[in-house]
Amino acid sequence: MAEQQEDRQLLLVEDDPADAQLVADLLTESEGPGYTIHHHARLETALAHANEAAFDAVLLDLGLPDSQGLETVRAFQRGTGALPVVVLTGQENRELGTQAIQLGIQDFLPKGGLAPDLLDRILDYAINRHRSQRELRLLAAAFESGQAILITDADGTIQRVNDAFTTITGYAADEVVGKTPRVLSSGHHGPAFYEELWRCLATEGHWEGEIWNRRKDGEVFPEWEAITAVRDEWGKVAHYVAVFHEISEQKRLEGELERLATHDHLTGIHNRAKLYELLETARAEHERYGTPFAVVMFDIDHFKAVNDQFGHGVGDAILRELCQRVEAILRETDDFGRWGGEEFLLLAKQTDRAGAMELAERVRRSVAETPFTEAGQVTVSLGVAEIAPDEALESLEERADAALYQAKEEGRNRYAVG
Repeated sequence: MAEQQEDRQLLLVEDDPADAQLVADLLTESEGPGYTIHHHARLETALAHANEAAFDAVLLDLGLPDSQGLETVRAFQRGTGALPVVVLTGQENRELGTQAIQLGIQDFLPKGGLAPDLLDRILDYAINRHRSQRELRLLAAAFESGQAILITDADGTIQRVNDAFTTITGYAADEVVGKTPRVLSSGHHGPAFYEELWRCLATEGHWEGEIWNRRKDGEVFPEWEAITAVRDEWGKVAHYVAVFHEISEQKRLEGELERLATHDHLTGIHNRAKLYELLETARAEHERYGTPFAVVMFDIDHFKAVNDQFGHGVGDAILRELCQRVEAILRETDDFGRWGGEEFLLLAKQTDRAGAMELAERVRRSVAETPFTEAGQVTVSLGVAEIAPDEALESLEERADAALYQAKEEGRNRYAVG
């Protein structure tokens, strides 16, 4: 059984009882939706009721005991805000009805021409037109929001953009309308990216994700974009609507959080947690492909004495300067991090023991051969170990650490192999 539709709520403001009864009779006779009529003879009581309850439409007479003419329309609009209003006028007041429409009402009805179908049709039109106007205002407000909006036809030709689009991309509307969104392409994404995007639009009607585009001035920037396929009444794609906002600051913050989580705050190099991650990756590649790698573990000789003699501020400066020297001699494939305190670790990827020994010697010389600004000569001792077949990382670390202490026992400022 079909669910019965609730009656529409009609506010009738009419001081003539006969006219009010006529409206009620006509709506009863009409074949349209039912109406519950709330009748008031004065504007004052009608306004009070309108602010207490929700109404679908208003029938408003302009000749009331407490208000006359167009001032009735103005007073009603001031008192209730947006409601679909139809004015009732005398047969001789058609011009007054036209003036009322110019003030924002939906329509007017001459009292002398009332008929069931006409009354029902005008009320229905007023309600639907008012709803459409409200939706258009909402859409217009959304279109001019802080989100960039781009609308294309089914072929991807840009038809309209909003002000936020211009603010973000630098392109005015007349510079992109008639073109395709490829005008924003950064070259950052390959064909597979766009194939997946269009697959989602074709199968799901929507795609959302991060994309890198290019501004008019050539700057590449990240954005979060949602694209929706809009279909016509036959189900065929008529438009695509893309809504996006720039996420440069978000990406910067994400990068900063990532850096804080993976880098030592004093020296700026990798921290121990990140080194473990890199070691695990190198070990996985070694197990799968047989790719060799080695580690060089080193620390500063007599660093406690340096701190005691010059203070911790100088000690921190030495750590930073040492890291700068080491980073200057590393290869692109090498990773470098602070293992803890004054102890450091080098991950030499795609490198065997002999190559790691050469790297260790370069590090030793870079530290020992040039005095440090505030503390003079500083030296390091180093331990070298290459990963063995099926060896656990813990074993590799232990061998490198044992080699480091062997170098210290043999006189420091040297490396040993574990």
